[in-house]
Amino acid sequence: MKHKKILIFRVCSLGDFIHATPAIKLIRKKNPGAKIYFSSQQKKSVGFVTPNLLPFKKKIIDEFIFYNNNYFSFLFFLIKIFRKKFDKLYYLNEFSNKSREKRDYIFFKICRIKEMFGFDLKGKNTEGERCDYIKFNETYYLCHTVDKHIKNNQISYSDLFQNKRNIKEKYITISMGGRNIEKTWKFMNWVILIQKIVNRFPNLKIKIVGSKNEISNANIVCKINNKQIINMCGKTTVKSLFRLINSSQYHISHDDGTMHVASVYSIPGMVIFGLTAPKGKWFPLNKKQRIFYPKKNINEIKPIKVFKKIFNDLNKLK
Repeated sequence: MKHKKILIFRVCSLGDFIHATPAIKLIRKKNPGAKIYFSSQQKKSVGFVTPNLLPFKKKIIDEFIFYNNNYFSFLFFLIKIFRKKFDKLYYLNEFSNKSREKRDYIFFKICRIKEMFGFDLKGKNTEGERCDYIKFNETYYLCHTVDKHIKNNQISYSDLFQNKRNIKEKYITISMGGRNIEKTWKFMNWVILIQKIVNRFPNLKIKIVGSKNEISNANIVCKINNKQIINMCGKTTVKSLFRLINSSQYHISHDDGTMHVASVYSIPGMVIFGLTAPKGKWFPLNKKQRIFYPKKNINEIKPIKVFKKIFNDLNKLK
């Protein structure tokens, strides 16, 4: 018997892919024996992580197909998709760009894919109309795209990622970086917050995580107390970053990939959001993560307010 070939398409960064993993798990469950391919654009920006590098606990994707943002790469991508003769496509992109969605629909139609799921060409699944159905959350939406009967409380990251922890070392992790200015808290806000944490909790070890772009800012923060604060920016692989956050007692960040890593392992923490998407759309599934969501812009959130919110949490750490 010939096994079916299934293509999953999603343009994504680390956080976007983590949001999609429960839906991918559902696709695997609904199509036993099928060979599953995942396709996405491969960006070269610092801090961008391709999904094939993630520490999966068991194989949920058989093969990755990436393309770069240039004509020849996309042409080879088109030829490869055409030759694979896929039986099904699950289109797991968000609906923020209707013209791109129509373009993608035509592209995959040309590739002769027999069944396609997830497109909304008539515009029925607008964010406003699906608010009550999925509470705006992207993870819930993607899972309902695959199986409309699934209940939200059945959606989780369980059994998806390796769960290796270092329980001997006690510390919290903080991520200050970000590529989108609208959801990046000002650096001085981070300095003030970390100074307050160090002053009130002198025995609490802090590890700053991030890409190579955040090394210089992390070095400045380390000067507050170079024995208590450790700069891990640019020093981790994807897998070691997962282990580092998984072993953390608490994680503080804004809306970035590390927030979603903390959500995977149900690490308690605080997330500072910007106004780049409707409230709740990119919120983590992890209920242990507190949320700060501004009314106008992210920098109206003051460090003293954040510190007061996390004080009791940090005080309980042993």
